[in-house]
Amino acid sequence: MDSGRGARRAWKAFARYGRDYAVRFALAFLLAVAAYSAAEFWTLRNWDSEESLVVEIVDVGSEKILSAEPGSGGDEGGEGDGGEPFQTAETEIAARILTGEQQGRVFSGSVTRMKSGGVEPEKGRRYILFTDTFEDGSMQYSIADAFRAPAVAGAVVFACACLTAFAGRAGAKALLGLALSVAALLWGLVPLLSRGVPPVPAAFAAVVFIAGATVLCVVRRGRRAVPFLGTLGGTAGAFLLGRLMVEFWHLSGLAGENAPLLASTLPGIDIRGILLASVVVGAVGAVLDVSVSITAALSELAEHNPGIALFDLWASGLRVGTEVLGSMINTLILAYLGTSLPTTILISSAGADFWGLMNDPYVGQEIVHSAAGTSGLLLTIPITAACFALREKFLAPRGGNCRAGFDKK
Repeated sequence: MDSGRGARRAWKAFARYGRDYAVRFALAFLLAVAAYSAAEFWTLRNWDSEESLVVEIVDVGSEKILSAEPGSGGDEGGEGDGGEPFQTAETEIAARILTGEQQGRVFSGSVTRMKSGGVEPEKGRRYILFTDTFEDGSMQYSIADAFRAPAVAGAVVFACACLTAFAGRAGAKALLGLALSVAALLWGLVPLLSRGVPPVPAAFAAVVFIAGATVLCVVRRGRRAVPFLGTLGGTAGAFLLGRLMVEFWHLSGLAGENAPLLASTLPGIDIRGILLASVVVGAVGAVLDVSVSITAALSELAEHNPGIALFDLWASGLRVGTEVLGSMINTLILAYLGTSLPTTILISSAGADFWGLMNDPYVGQEIVHSAAGTSGLLLTIPITAACFALREKFLAPRGGNCRAGFDKK
């Protein structure tokens, strides 16, 4: 009988929590739908580009492949690196215009696109259509991309709403910290760098703001200085190793496609400094995560065992950090490898062997990011643990309940 009553209570609790979570999920979904509709309405209403239109494909007709002779240029194609000509395709479509003065009109015509471009017109979907007008008055239409802005807005709102609904106040604080960090990068660091401000000092200023904002949002009052100092120490270590590697490996920061374009667009910009700034910004996220995790674990330990010796507290911080380090290094290196995977495959497919791959400057830059971030994590652990132990000795609000001294029991 007791087991039956226990099972019924467990089932009632499961049903109650299930209904609660279902309601929260439904509210998050409704918010996402509202965000999608609002973003769609605002974007279509305010789309003011004269060279592009948002259209909805009503019908798709026949397709004609246009090939170029190898070695030929022109609008109809050109030769790729492998000796094969690039191909373009002309597809007959009927589309309804959703933006501009001709909104609501349905027109028929042919659109030109790269055959391997990946954007194929499909009935019922919406795209961004570019219009090119030539000197003789003729016009050429081409599909630039899919129209996905409302869907992106809806997905972001859904993720944020789910985090807030299921994590509560902690989730809302995490979102606030993330918003402040993104704002510091997009509206603080990036404009400063584009104006020619020295990249490394600007990056450290952004790191100070990001660390401070995140710590204020997610760490309990009274111990916020510990993860802040641990983050600064770990980030500084990542920068020092990154600078040494960049100097000794003679990396210019010009590897890849975007860096030369940036250097030609803004001739006075410090490309090597941008590389070092990217090392600093790339490391701060993982370093901040480790420092906050160690602080949280040691806070619980100090509260449940107020008489713990400072040496034991510091050693516990090292053990906690070592456990976190294994997964964080994996996350950090795989994140850099994932972002550079297309370029790495391209370099490898060009015939480079292992040593040639290691000697490539682009691969070298990614190794700098990974190795510098790893060293930052390694330094963050003892710095954060030591800061927490010293804080418990000198600044603990209970007057220092941990036993003074660093000797074991």
